[in-house]
Amino acid sequence: MKYRKAISNDINYIAQLVTDLLGTCNIESEKPILESNIEEISKDINNYYVCIIDDKIVGACGISDVLECDKYSLNLKNVKEILYLVVNKEYQGRGIGTNLLELCSNNNEYDIIYEAWGDNGRYVNSRFILEKCGYEIIKDLGNDYYKKNNYCYKCINRDKNCNKCIAQIWIKQKYT
Repeated sequence: MKYRKAISNDINYIAQLVTDLLGTCNIESEKPILESNIEEISKDINNYYVCIIDDKIVGACGISDVLECDKYSLNLKNVKEILYLVVNKEYQGRGIGTNLLELCSNNNEYDIIYEAWGDNGRYVNSRFILEKCGYEIIKDLGNDYYKKNNYCYKCINRDKNCNKCIAQIWIKQKYT
């Protein structure tokens, strides 16, 4: 198992992982999901880390540059945001996601937010990793946030007939 900064040759592999596991977070794009994810990841590829096992990228995590806008109405200024955190299902439960999130968020000079979602009906899927890495919930967006914001058609569960998906904003306070 090896961790390193992502390079431009990793973009398609990361985008495929995101597409397979999440769908997309870029709901404004009219492009096909994979193409949209490639475009989004390309913008910030220098801010990603990957985990490689047997010469295959099995996980990735990215963090934005400093954001000045406050898209969640939290009265936060100059924050960073976790872009994607994905680990191939075959390799989940081995600490890869935790290590990738820590690489992106340790020794941070800014508050870092993470838009977490969950489809299990009880808590967001990444709850335990977030807690382990020092994140705390700052805002519960509810069970219908994604549906109200027209996200469902680009979700990985798009062929499923689900009517709710938990959405929450988590934060890790800057290192002081």
